[in-house]
Amino acid sequence: MGIFNARRQYPSVYLPYWEVFNFYDGRDKWRESIREIPEKAVNLFAVHWLHAEVYNGGFDQYFFNSTGTSAPEAVRGFAAIGMAEVAELVTEAMKALGNPYPDESTDQRRDKLEQIEDETALSRFDDPFYELADTNQFFNKLPKFVPFADRYAARA
Repeated sequence: MGIFNARRQYPSVYLPYWEVFNFYDGRDKWRESIREIPEKAVNLFAVHWLHAEVYNGGFDQYFFNSTGTSAPEAVRGFAAIGMAEVAELVTEAMKALGNPYPDESTDQRRDKLEQIEDETALSRFDDPFYELADTNQFFNKLPKFVPFADRYAARA
C-alpha cells in the first residue's frame, strides 16, 4: 500500500485472468475473451476500468478508449456490487452515444463521439459519477466504490 492508494481486495478476483481479458479488438473478441472467466471477475474488472478511465479523463475518455467495449459489463458490475445509482448513470451516459450503444469497435464509438455536437453530452455525467463512486481525498485514496467492490469480491 502506497501513500496515494488505500488497500483494495477486489483486484485479487480478476488478476488471475489479466492476460485473458481483451477489450482492444472489439466486442466480439471481448465476449470471446470473457466466456470462460467467472462473472464476478468480469464485473470487477469492468468496474475497475470504468472508474480508472472516468477518473482520469471523464466519460469522454472512457468511451474513446478501448475500455469502452466493456461498458455493458461495467453497468452489470456496478449493479452487482450494490451501486445501482452508478449503474443507472453509466447506462444514461452510454445512451448519449446512441441506442443501441455502439460497442462493436472502438472506431465505431469514436465516430459517434465526433458526431456529438453538445459538448456537455458526456461531461454532464462526470461530476455525478465522482460524487457517487469516487473521492476527493488525496492521500490513502479510497474511492467510494471500493468497499462495495471488496464486499462483493469476498462473497462466495
